[in-house]
Amino acid sequence: MKRDSNNWTALLKKEILISLKTPAAYVVIIVFLLISGYMFADSLFLSNVATLRPFFSLTSILFLFFIPALTMRGFSEEFRNGTIELIVTHPISRGKMITAKLLSSYIIVVASLVPTLFYFIVVASLGDIDAGAAFAGYIGLLFLAAGYVSVGIFASSLTQNQVAAFIIALFLLFIFFILDKVTALTTGSVAYVLQYASSDFHLANFYKGVIDFRDVVYFGGIVFFFSSLTAKWLELKFK
Repeated sequence: MKRDSNNWTALLKKEILISLKTPAAYVVIIVFLLISGYMFADSLFLSNVATLRPFFSLTSILFLFFIPALTMRGFSEEFRNGTIELIVTHPISRGKMITAKLLSSYIIVVASLVPTLFYFIVVASLGDIDAGAAFAGYIGLLFLAAGYVSVGIFASSLTQNQVAAFIIALFLLFIFFILDKVTALTTGSVAYVLQYASSDFHLANFYKGVIDFRDVVYFGGIVFFFSSLTAKWLELKFK
């Protein structure tokens, strides 16, 4: 058991180091910070209100592009380099292997959010900010990132083409994002299901400063569902 844990830790470290050695990851992070910074400043001066809610809303949209760009190399790179068979025969479970890839990408996403805490300092210095709502908003982004990363890793397991993996992940995430926007075209239980399946709908409570257990379960369910899909797909592909 201890040896298996050590193997998993080594694999996680390897995945993180590979990501950190990839120039594309730094480019994606820098672009994300530049765009989010510009939009934060723009929304701050336009609204003239001490709140981070516009930043959170805009970041959830940026994640649609940012996270697929970070996760697209996940399994796609292994397929392209021909190292995927070495990984699937690694002396740890396939689930832990997927978790290592998911966590390595997630850690980078979280690291990219750390500099944005400067926005909180700026807003707090300009007015009486609701610290609880800001805290909940960041928690919401962390849960959203976890769900989106699991979708991105799944997309990367479907193809060796990184661009194709990016497009697949973007398409899937856009569906989750847009679902509550089309409820006006439906009624009754269909509208309720579409609304509940929308990631943006579940973020709304976090932005209000409310951490609802049902929203946590929703994002946890996305992680579990797409991680399971990835494991099943790899099992079918290499059994």
